[in-house]
Parts: sequence; structure tokens; C-alpha cells
Amino acid sequence: MASPLPLPPPPKEKSLESTATWAVAVVCFVLVAISVVIEQLLHHTELWLKKKRKLALCEALEKIKAELMLLGFISLLLTVTQESLSDICVPKSVASSWHPCNEKYNKTYYDPCLAKGKAQLVSAYGIHQLHIFIFVLALAHVIYCVVTYAFGKLKVIYG
Repeated sequence: MASPLPLPPPPKEKSLESTATWAVAVVCFVLVAISVVIEQLLHHTELWLKKKRKLALCEALEKIKAELMLLGFISLLLTVTQESLSDICVPKSVASSWHPCNEKYNKTYYDPCLAKGKAQLVSAYGIHQLHIFIFVLALAHVIYCVVTYAFGKLKVIYG
């Protein structure tokens, strides 16, 4: 009988896989909430410019909004707040709840909150993985939009 595959060595920091789902959801919710507030500010600025009949500025604002994609903003927020988020400590009982996957390896990783008897909300490595995940989702969304546009155009052309 073949021997079972060896488990991979534990990461230096807690991965996104071993981070509680609620912690990832809270971080994502805050990022989306900030993005919505900024989007509303841009919308109200656009309405004010239309009211003042500043059409050239309104068009420029539309170009700026097109360039300020949500992916870029969330990426910036994750980069700026990565250290602050990884410094947040929560009780171990809270941190050990709602894991997306079963633990398959030893829970030995660097956690600066262990000295306080707590656990990290999200490690810097977990935030990095979340950053990559958000990028992949955004890329899939862009591809979906391009494909939908192409199918719509084909339907119009070939009716």
C-alpha cells in the first residue's frame, strides 16, 4: 500500500484558508462600504456639475469615474491597511469559528497576538491571498462583460 502524501509545511503566517470566514467577510464589507460612499460622492458631484451646466467638467468626471475602477481602489485599500488589519487581535474562540476548510496541517504559524492569548483577525499573508482572489474575480467579471458585449453585438449584426 502506498504511503499517504506528506502534508505541506505550514506557512509562516496564517493563510486565508485558516482565517475565519466572518473575518474575511467583515474586511470585504468595510472595503465595499467605503467604495460605495466614494461612488455616491462622485455621483452627487456629477449631479451638481449638471445643475451648474458644466458639461465639459461633467464629461471629465465621467472619464475619471471610468478610470477609478473598484478593483484599483480595493487594491489600494488592502495595500494601505494591510499592516493595520494584521495587527487586530480577536479572542481565540472567535478566531477558531467559521473556517471555510478543514484543518489539514499543524496550526504552527507566526501570530503576534498569541503572546496576548488572542489570535490575528487576518494575517498579512491572508490579506495578500484575498488581494489575489479579488483580482481574479474582477478579471472574470471583465471577461464576462466583454463576452456579453460580443454576443450582443453578434445578435445585432446577424439578427
